[in-house]
Amino acid sequence: MTIKDWIYLGITIASYLLAIIAGVYAKDKAKINRATKSGQIMDTLGKLATYAVHEAEHTGMENEDKRKYASEVINQGLKWFGITDVTPTLIDGAIEKAVNAMHLANDDSEPADEIKQDVPASDVVQPPVIEDKPAENGDSNVK
Repeated sequence: MTIKDWIYLGITIASYLLAIIAGVYAKDKAKINRATKSGQIMDTLGKLATYAVHEAEHTGMENEDKRKYASEVINQGLKWFGITDVTPTLIDGAIEKAVNAMHLANDDSEPADEIKQDVPASDVVQPPVIEDKPAENGDSNVK
């Protein structure tokens, strides 16, 4: 083998190793992110925001007051956990994400009015009728 072949072989092996490492990282990315300090803070912030938004929903306040209430609850929770370096922008983003998730989870929307109306029987699509015919060779189990 020439030096050129050895270089190509090294590049090929390095590519395979890089692909394997990237695959393992992608598979365990969620675990790695939660294991880091910033990942733990973001996870805690998300959980606090979910709790605060659900609690604020039952207070009967206006939307802006609910947002302020949820922000105060999150700040109190973060101080209780000893987390101090969270910006108001991150808190607002976590609240927004929790509100959207809550609305998606509680979405019991009715079907559109067009769907509720009675449709004439002639306009309803029916599945095709399959008739069982015996096979020509006398085997009745074959369709």
